[in-house]
Parts: sequence; C-alpha cells; structure tokens
Amino acid sequence: MKIKAIPTVIALLLAAILSFLFYLLSNAEAEMLKALALSTFVTVGISLVCGIGVAFKDSQHSVSATAISMLFVIIFIAEHCCFSIWGTSRAWLAVTSGALLAVYLLIYYGISKAKM
Repeated sequence: MKIKAIPTVIALLLAAILSFLFYLLSNAEAEMLKALALSTFVTVGISLVCGIGVAFKDSQHSVSATAISMLFVIIFIAEHCCFSIWGTSRAWLAVTSGALLAVYLLIYYGISKAKM
C-alpha cells in the first residue's frame, strides 16, 4: 500500500470545499454549523483519501477499495445534505457519521487484508 501525495492533497481540498458548502447551505445555529462542517471534512476526507490517495500493489485491491470508497463518499454526502437541509442535533450527527465511518473503515480494512 502506497500513499500518493498529489491525489491525497486534491482529495483533502475537495473535502474542504464540500465542508464549506454544507456550512453555507445549512441554516442551523453556529455550533451545529461547526459540527456539520467538521463531520463533513472528516468523513468525506477519509473516504476520498482512501479512495484516490492510496494505491495497492494488486489492481483488484485498488479497484475494490476505490469502488467502496466512492460509494461511501456518496453516502456521506447524502447524509450531510439531509442534515444540512432538515437539521438535526449534534448527537445524531456524531452517532450516524461515526457509525457509517466505522462500517466504512471495517470494510476497507477487510479489502486491504484480503488475499485475492
């Protein structure tokens, strides 16, 4: 497994832009805006970095990891869209984002350790 520098930086910049977008779109109070932006940056950033910023020696691992990462990027964006439009509490945001991130990391770890 090798971390690619330029795609990693691009992934983090994209996560920061999406984070700022959800910060602007939401009409929640200030504390919730900060939590939403931070949650977006962490979840989308981790999944984008793992999806496009990491390369495996085997192409099957790379394709599987990229596919599952992009699927979870879409899930995280949809989750944060719902939270920014309809609003929620910080507790629900932390629980749902944390649970989805844990499931994603578990699947990603399983892909990275699989013998293909």
